[in-house]
Amino acid sequence: MQIDMHFYGVYALARAAGIKDSIAGKIAYASQFVDDSIDDDHIVLSDNRSIVPTMTSHKPIDYQNALPGDQWKVWIPFHFLPGYKGKNFIDRLVCEKDSVPARNMLDYTLDSANASFWPHIIGIAAHVYADTFAHYGFIGISHDNNKVDEGTLSISPRHSSGIIRYMKAKYEEFKTRFISGFAEAIPVGHGAVGTYPDRPYLAWGYTYELRRDGSRKKKVSRDNLKDFLEGSKRLHEYFKRFAQLDPRHGDAGSGKDWGKIKPAVHDILKTEGTKEKRIDKWLEHLEKGTFCKTTHADKKIKYDEGLWRPRRAELEHGKTAAIEKTDACRFIRAARRYRNFVLSELLPDIGLTLP
Repeated sequence: MQIDMHFYGVYALARAAGIKDSIAGKIAYASQFVDDSIDDDHIVLSDNRSIVPTMTSHKPIDYQNALPGDQWKVWIPFHFLPGYKGKNFIDRLVCEKDSVPARNMLDYTLDSANASFWPHIIGIAAHVYADTFAHYGFIGISHDNNKVDEGTLSISPRHSSGIIRYMKAKYEEFKTRFISGFAEAIPVGHGAVGTYPDRPYLAWGYTYELRRDGSRKKKVSRDNLKDFLEGSKRLHEYFKRFAQLDPRHGDAGSGKDWGKIKPAVHDILKTEGTKEKRIDKWLEHLEKGTFCKTTHADKKIKYDEGLWRPRRAELEHGKTAAIEKTDACRFIRAARRYRNFVLSELLPDIGLTLP
């Protein structure tokens, strides 16, 4: 998924779940920042304390994508949570939408033991869970089972010729910049199919080069609109659970049931073309009160990629009561807490990593 869903969609769904604007903003920011937290340089403060970032993503052609250890620390926990289906180890690493491990992960983040990491860990979990509805069928490590027969990549004729041309051009651009040679040598995640899984309106298909068991090829048909709509409903449910944990999270009387917002969400997700078009629609619906009682913050919501950078915390050092309370530091701590749970508890419990 992209910023239109991870930030603006998450914000709207959190508001519709009855979460107040300030908390929803942090949840949405944490959700999108999972894709943007690529800093790995330690920051040493004037008092000699250090900020040690928790990387939650890499750029597509970053050499670290090729490192097995980094794939396990970044792509597996934050972008391709294993679904634990199938009979062998590799099959069980395949990301699956709304999987049992994904649901267990959501339950963990809602546990009161994690209250000190709220709402940042809620946004991180929302990103990971949402991605299961887009990234399913692929694995977060370098493996031949991620390879796709390029000649079989197709777009449904239900789309206009203009959109088909647009998507093919985007794929060629992606292939030129990132895939050529790199994805063949390092087949991590859905790189072989470009951004097709991340476009909420797209109906498309492909054929794996090999079946999961190494036998004949397997043809796959995908309907992103259906998947994203299902994912949006589940996120709304998750956010409602969070809102009910503490009255301080809520905006009394502001939330709306899924049935009331579903038509608007469907209308936004089916909007073809650039992500900016869908962002505009999320904002339009927020302003006119589709998701909640509109506040000033709802009208001004906007993502700033640099807001939670570790360097930002360094600049704020001495200007705030405690640097530990900055969103940059709180995100780092929440991401570390989340990753430790996935790699040290969730996956070992199902035999996918050693305890």
